[in-house]
Amino acid sequence: MKNQHETLLEEYHKTRKSDLSLDQFTYILKIYPSLLVCMSDGKLDKEEWDGVLNISKGLALLYLDQMPNSSAEKVETLFRTEFRYLLENIDKWEKKFLNTLKSYLEEHPDEKEFVYEAMYLFANAADGIAHEEQRTIDMLSSRLSLEY
Repeated sequence: MKNQHETLLEEYHKTRKSDLSLDQFTYILKIYPSLLVCMSDGKLDKEEWDGVLNISKGLALLYLDQMPNSSAEKVETLFRTEFRYLLENIDKWEKKFLNTLKSYLEEHPDEKEFVYEAMYLFANAADGIAHEEQRTIDMLSSRLSLEY
């Protein structure tokens, strides 16, 4: 039987026709709340976008060996493209991603700290944490049961 994030990946593939593996998609799922924090003030600052680019580069290095016919640049572009798509389509995916992530974190409680810290990392990207960003982190922490 498929778990919730496998089902969401299938739905996502139908919409996106992306080459994301389940492991890659799971990483994006864990970063998703950070994207919401970036957009909490209604705009994506340059420093926040730079953070997204840095995560894309890091993921490219992490997953390059799993994609033998790809260059680091191609893998980085894959992640950057998916992050941009998700930032531009929050209304379509927010509820599904957060519900799926909540279920995933119930099964993998050791991942809660990563999700929590990533939100703060992104929030600090542009001149400290704004009030809207902190409010979004608090709301997401509560919704995802990130007890810290």
